[in-house]
Amino acid sequence: MEGIDYQATSEPTACLGHLVLPLGIAIKYDLEIHQMDLCTAFLGVDLEEEIALHPLQGYFRSLQNESPYTDPRSKTSRKMVLRLRKSLYGLKQSSHGWYDTFKECVISIGFMASGLDAGQFVLEDHATAIAAVVLHVDDLLITANNGLSGQIKHQMKKRFWMHDLGSVAFHLGMNMECNREHHTIHIYQHSYIRTILAMFRMDESRPVATPMVMKLHQRKPDKEACDPTIYHPMIGSLMYRMTVTGPDIAYAIGDLSRYHHNPSNERTQLSSACFRTTMARRTGDCV
Repeated sequence: MEGIDYQATSEPTACLGHLVLPLGIAIKYDLEIHQMDLCTAFLGVDLEEEIALHPLQGYFRSLQNESPYTDPRSKTSRKMVLRLRKSLYGLKQSSHGWYDTFKECVISIGFMASGLDAGQFVLEDHATAIAAVVLHVDDLLITANNGLSGQIKHQMKKRFWMHDLGSVAFHLGMNMECNREHHTIHIYQHSYIRTILAMFRMDESRPVATPMVMKLHQRKPDKEACDPTIYHPMIGSLMYRMTVTGPDIAYAIGDLSRYHHNPSNERTQLSSACFRTTMARRTGDCV
């Protein structure tokens, strides 16, 4: 029970709008932008709370008579419980514990948490930022010069099991192309757009120029309602595209979100216009 058995469940993650700040600094000062993936992040967190669980079926047989309580038929074995030392996926406090563990690690190697965003960590030298780490659950972006980025990775690998993905190319549904010679970075969502179009079976639809119809009628009470489990993912997928590289569909998404609690088939058809506009402008990018 929250507040009694554990105190916190939230995990601060880097805001998407604040992600452009370390990227802009890295481009301006010709820093490397690398990405890393943390494997099974939640499984490496030490639990502060005492949590007991029943042994899984076959657990006693796996001990091979190492304990006097390994007979699954005995009453003592049936009453035994195990204490959980590390967090598991599914525990409500796992994400919060993971953030605290990661924060402790990066602070130990010289970083400090950003006052702007708790998901960003900055390494400073004489009040000048020389490196940054951006955390989003278990995905990392590291901006630093050539020698320093390798040292940061090495220190983190001592503590966590990580995959080094090299220079950033695809992060959180965003394709990124860095041109260090011209100090530019192009962010676009070609892969993400193809994914959501295929998910909702609109990849073969004909593109349209505008995301809204010219005349929009008010919904009548007797209009047939659609399945919200279909409508909600559609609007959510379009909203992420709008936030990153698609401000042109912002008005349409705002109108369609008004009917989020009780959508109709008519609104579902109108939302398809946003997908078809996305298809027509899939080559658009953000610089």
